[in-house]
Amino acid sequence: MSRQGFRFVHATCLCLDEPLVGTGTLSREDRELAEDATFLTWDGIVQTCLASQCEFLLLTGNSFDASVNSLRARVALERGFEKLAAHEISVFIAPGSRDPAGAWRRRFSLPPNVTVLADEDQDPVAVVRDQRTIASVYLVATAQSDEANWNASGPAALQRNQGPFQIGLVPAGTPIHWESGRPVPIQQTGVTSTAAALVKAAIEHQVDYLALGEGVPRTEHFASGIAHDPGCAQSLSAAISGSRGCSVVNVATDRTVTIDPVAVAPIRWETVQLNVDRSTNWNDLAERMALAMMERIADNDERLWIATWRLTGEGTVFESLADRSAQDKLWAQVEAELEGETEVRRAHRLERVVFRDPEAQEPDERPATGLLADFEELLDTDPDGHFELVQRELLSRDWMSLPEMAPLRQAVQRLSRERVQRRAKSLAAHWLD
Repeated sequence: MSRQGFRFVHATCLCLDEPLVGTGTLSREDRELAEDATFLTWDGIVQTCLASQCEFLLLTGNSFDASVNSLRARVALERGFEKLAAHEISVFIAPGSRDPAGAWRRRFSLPPNVTVLADEDQDPVAVVRDQRTIASVYLVATAQSDEANWNASGPAALQRNQGPFQIGLVPAGTPIHWESGRPVPIQQTGVTSTAAALVKAAIEHQVDYLALGEGVPRTEHFASGIAHDPGCAQSLSAAISGSRGCSVVNVATDRTVTIDPVAVAPIRWETVQLNVDRSTNWNDLAERMALAMMERIADNDERLWIATWRLTGEGTVFESLADRSAQDKLWAQVEAELEGETEVRRAHRLERVVFRDPEAQEPDERPATGLLADFEELLDTDPDGHFELVQRELLSRDWMSLPEMAPLRQAVQRLSRERVQRRAKSLAAHWLD
């Protein structure tokens, strides 16, 4: 088969009709924008497909929340698919943990250009242009993956995949994470290593592009190709900051891949950390905050930035910011500094970090006494069992499966008992000594 260059669009975690969390008080205009943000983002993704003249669109999970059964989300998706069908653009859907295959099949009237891939044993789907196969798309692994249908050579789909450019789908909710560029299983009760084994097998079979769907921006390179997660289409909270949207993936005739991020989300979250010392005055702080905003470039489709200012320090100005009226004064001064500099609107939020990390202070060589000694003795009792119990309990929570919680999941998975114990003792030394 001859190879041809082509492009496709990859998006994940549309989360249609799901609310933005932690926006605080917004104006009426901005509140309406927040309510429509996920739909505007989906419209932007469809327009990106049309403008880029792509061959197909990949949706790798959590396009909607099946437990909510939103009619508005269903209608928006169907209309988008119809627009793509009118331009002969195919759609390949890998259901995620929140939009299972059954919901797609029961609730949607899908046009012929849409294919739902829900079983890793399903035959790869050929993408044909001018009567020539230019790529094949197949499901690599899901949260339900098991080894029951494997033959002696591994998953059957891998053996049947003969496309000139192989695209494997790894949707949201697949229990893997990445360490040093390699997929490894999530350490969680009831989770097997099957999904990670499937992803490794796909890499060994020289898959060209692994379409990840967890919703956290990521690009991993391996010998035969690339694994990419464009990140959630519209961030629902401050957990994922920066411009959001989808990725346009360009495939050259020699199978070289280049990825162009396209920002289409109308609302952007930004978190900025600044230190306020005793000598800082209002003008200095407002100027520094304005400069921090100017360093960030707005994308064309962004209409509102929700800026969280994480201020650490001490002094008169810092202490006065505990009062809401002082915060409003600061926001007004920052906006005055930014007048004419940026076209987006901004909503400001403040987090005052009063506590100073005791680990950054000089170590105290005195022996622990009183409550501190009792706490350290308790902490040293069966530490492995306590640590693993808490870790498993955190990872098993339903809210941990949300796309915006992916950074927290990864942080919990990476924690070591020694690090937690050291940190706990340090905090205890501050409060109990």
